[in-house]
Amino acid sequence: MPQPRRLLIALTTIFGCAPEIPDYSGYWDDVEKERCGNGVIDFHSEECDRGDENADDGFCSTTCKKARCGDGIVQLDEECDLGDDNADDGNCTRQCYAPQCGDGFVQPGETCDLGENNSSATYGNDGCSLACEPLRHCGDGIVEPGIEECDDGNDNENDACTSDCKPAVCGDGIVFTGQESCDDGNDDNTDACLNSCELATCGDNFVLEGVEECDGSANCNEACIRDRIVFVTAETWDGDFKGAGENPGIQGGADSICRSRALTAGFKGDSDYLAWLSDETTSPAQRFYRSPGRYVLRDGTVVANSWDDLTDGSLQNPINMTEDFGEPSVSIVWSNTAADGTLASEQTCNSWSSLEVEVKSRAGGTTQTDARWTNEELVLACASEFHIYCFEQ
Repeated sequence: MPQPRRLLIALTTIFGCAPEIPDYSGYWDDVEKERCGNGVIDFHSEECDRGDENADDGFCSTTCKKARCGDGIVQLDEECDLGDDNADDGNCTRQCYAPQCGDGFVQPGETCDLGENNSSATYGNDGCSLACEPLRHCGDGIVEPGIEECDDGNDNENDACTSDCKPAVCGDGIVFTGQESCDDGNDDNTDACLNSCELATCGDNFVLEGVEECDGSANCNEACIRDRIVFVTAETWDGDFKGAGENPGIQGGADSICRSRALTAGFKGDSDYLAWLSDETTSPAQRFYRSPGRYVLRDGTVVANSWDDLTDGSLQNPINMTEDFGEPSVSIVWSNTAADGTLASEQTCNSWSSLEVEVKSRAGGTTQTDARWTNEELVLACASEFHIYCFEQ
């Protein structure tokens, strides 16, 4: 076993002759003998070493690190390198290229960049120019001469400039707020919006289809409901109407009489005329149109202002004018109808198909304006001949 002193001398001799020990940051303890730069890749801390050719702008840096984008050093074919600040939308991309219009990234000084899709056009609804600016388009607030008539730069469709950059005008189908009440884009004055871009109303002299019957004419009331003509037939008839049409009674016979008298007198052909008669199956209250407009004689004399006025028990004027402006030869009309338009009695001349003396019905008076205009309380033989009231529907 060696003595302690001898062991100490031996160890001192061994370590005194050993090479210098490097630290693992890539340098020797002796700074004069740095490993980075000796042309040999030493230890794990060096990625490269080209000796005297090491340079921060070359392949191998002065710290023996390989050049890479993002290390903060502009090297080799890099155009820039801001290290951690590299960003595709910044002053240096993540590939270490300087920003330029057409690279597909929106960078400082650019408003848009679609790369290869940047357009050489000067105007379009969507796109990016070769200068990386949006193409001039409708809605950018700048009027493009020869292309746009206006451009207010907003998406309000209802102001003075439409979304297609044309001045708002009546008839364009767009309601100009504060200036137009409506705008349906057509030239039809019979619908809900007039050509003047005003809502159709009673009194505008245009008939609103499906709503108004008339507008502005003399035979039109304040609700735009037309007058309906009432007349008493110039001819007289017995209580058997089956010979007057294809079918007997009111609808087959008496109604046919009213229609033919109106047609012969030149009344407009699109109106129907029905007889003011009642039987066990029907009455004016059941089958007449209850007009809110006036009932008038041929010369315009008002008989009643409406159906309700007609059936309230009194008339404004008697129904005493025939279809040809004449006066009835007698003042009695077949009716069997109460003032409210319902059946007056069960005496109906056998549903207006009999002229036998024993069979009877009731009549009204053409000179009366109270309830007697339709029911005189007279029970008369069906063989008698009297006039008929005819009402336009």
